[in-house]
Amino acid sequence: MNEILDHIHPILVHFPIVLITIGLLYDLFVSIRRRELPLKQGIWIWLAAALSAWLSVATGPEDDARGNTLFLETHSTLADITAWVVTILVVVRLFLIIRGKQSFVKLTLVVYLVFAVASCALVLGTGYYGGKMVYEEGIGVKMNGASVNPPKGHD
Repeated sequence: MNEILDHIHPILVHFPIVLITIGLLYDLFVSIRRRELPLKQGIWIWLAAALSAWLSVATGPEDDARGNTLFLETHSTLADITAWVVTILVVVRLFLIIRGKQSFVKLTLVVYLVFAVASCALVLGTGYYGGKMVYEEGIGVKMNGASVNPPKGHD
């Protein structure tokens, strides 16, 4: 169990990447095909994306990167912005559903899709910088039980 908890962030981060990307592709497909986006269609994908984004943010092992990478701040900032943008997309859709609106059309559809595309770009940027920390700098990587690039001030 400790092995899983020690690696919970790298396990979880794949979910928002996939869910946001699938949510965007689904919304684009439906929008192009129907010239509108029914608010209830695909909402569960975005709810799962928002939840997984916040879980990924919450489990980020910032202590592993202390003092030995220049990418942590960018990665963390992009992750926070991603979680907020996806949450706002979900809240807006839920609010409009509660208010009885059925679909995004015309201008509201375009604005919504711009933010959905932005959320996808943000999550991919977050993953890019996270990958740079792991694959180029060895942040959080262990070999024979010892950190490849230990945080400054630790063994």
